Amino acid sequence: MPKSLEQSAESLDLAQLRPLPGERLRVESRTPRSRFVSELIGYRVDGSVLIAAPRAGSLAASVNPGSSVTVRLMAGNRICAFTSRLLRIQTQPFGYWHLEYPGEVEVRRIRNCTRVPVRLKIALDTEDDAAATQSGLPCSALCTDISLQGACVEALGLIGQPGERLFVTLRIVLAGIDQVLLVPAQIRSQQALATGFRYGVEFCDLEEDSRVMLAGFVYQQLLLETGHIDAVL
Repeated sequence: MPKSLEQSAESLDLAQLRPLPGERLRVESRTPRSRFVSELIGYRVDGSVLIAAPRAGSLAASVNPGSSVTVRLMAGNRICAFTSRLLRIQTQPFGYWHLEYPGEVEVRRIRNCTRVPVRLKIALDTEDDAAATQSGLPCSALCTDISLQGACVEALGLIGQPGERLFVTLRIVLAGIDQVLLVPAQIRSQQALATGFRYGVEFCDLEEDSRVMLAGFVYQQLLLETGHIDAVL
């Protein structure tokens, strides 16, 4: 494993991360194969972890006690994941799950400046309809690298000037599932090319769900680029 990746991986106790009630969680189960967004209710060290149950009628709601689940969350600039077992399902006074307290949490630290090469078709649009007429937006473009902070995009025409804001829409595949992200961004740099223009854009005001998915995608692409995985499952 490259030294940079090796240093970014560590195992911690859940209590060391100090997650707060209300933290957003992404929960995955294998039987049945499903995933849902939940939130942390609380935990007791060496006891159990309480999380909000999936909505009634969803595929995840058919998971039975004893099933294995994977829980993912963000803690600052770290992607955290742990495997647990569903101990009990409670329906009163509201729906929640008891998960077995994890023996350890795998933590991967991602630096904001870490860029990974990609070739993603994206859509660009502006926050201001009047500006769209002047700049030629909306339009399609190509994203050639991406990080947690921003991206490098190439477009055939002018999309704006440094300092102007726009929206970036990109479709990513994360763990084999298509996801669409709408990300507000600000143009930071502009460079003329033989066949268009290259722009550096900085992401702004990311929502928590978007930040989690973007971090997961950047880390996934980092593993692909360094040869640690052969394909996205």
